Amino acid sequence: MEMYWNWLVVTYLFLGGLGAGAYLTSFAAEMGWLGQKSGLKKMGYFIGGPIVGLGTALLVFDLGQGFHKPWLLWRLITNMSSVMTWGTIVLAVFIMVGVLKGYLAFINKPAPRAVTWFGALLATATGAYTGFLVSVIDAIPFWSSNIIPVIFFVSALSTGLSITVLLSHIIEKTESENSREDAVHLGLILAELAAVAVFMGLMVSGANGVVAQKSAALLISGKYAIVFWGIFIGVGLLFPLAVYALRLRTANRTENMTLAAGEMAMTEEEPPKHSYLTIITDAAVLVGGYSLRMMIIFAALPIWDGIKIP
Repeated sequence: MEMYWNWLVVTYLFLGGLGAGAYLTSFAAEMGWLGQKSGLKKMGYFIGGPIVGLGTALLVFDLGQGFHKPWLLWRLITNMSSVMTWGTIVLAVFIMVGVLKGYLAFINKPAPRAVTWFGALLATATGAYTGFLVSVIDAIPFWSSNIIPVIFFVSALSTGLSITVLLSHIIEKTESENSREDAVHLGLILAELAAVAVFMGLMVSGANGVVAQKSAALLISGKYAIVFWGIFIGVGLLFPLAVYALRLRTANRTENMTLAAGEMAMTEEEPPKHSYLTIITDAAVLVGGYSLRMMIIFAALPIWDGIKIP
């Protein structure tokens, strides 16, 4: 017996992390952590709240009462001992704060510092919650791991950075290809690879039992192997990793050459480079982020799967 969580849940988990990561990307750019000339200081604020709002709406409708008995959804915020209740509150408040921050950024009006930082705190909680919501389900051994929230959060940061770069590039015509952003994204991908490797190693070793081993086998050599190795690892992680590493190497070499020659660094007026490569690479990261959540959800087997646990 396999799990029957559908694509709406997968999409919700993806959009929740994506919106939170987008907000945190613009927050990091505004704080100067992505370089003083980063062009990502607004787009993440524009899309963060609405993306999480869309994902939350999908989850509400998937509960079965979204259309027929919406008043029953009030119970989502009345059971204070429930993880879902606290998550619902965090999501709702983040959506409101995110939309407010996005509106202020859109009209070029500075937001109160407290609002910006509160939004960042809520975005962090939102990104982690999408993984925590899964990890607390003990009946699914493959999910019952503290590494799941870490993987989902790092993936949220990575996909959030990519969607912000992608939309800034396409809509605002902003060239955000600086070495600081590439270095951050390279680090995020390496961290995600490491976290996934540790998680899969634990599952394969039997640390979470035979059922979790079988779930891991579905990814490594079973029916989801093509998605795991080809789309998630190959397209979503290794391809972007190679691109960011190459760009960083090229940027460092160029910087060394210009410094040695006593010349000024590249100006903003210089023609954009790697435009199409930027679009392809960031799209690959998004595909990888979505496939990650799809695999975690669909490969998970419950403890009543008919497998004997010693």
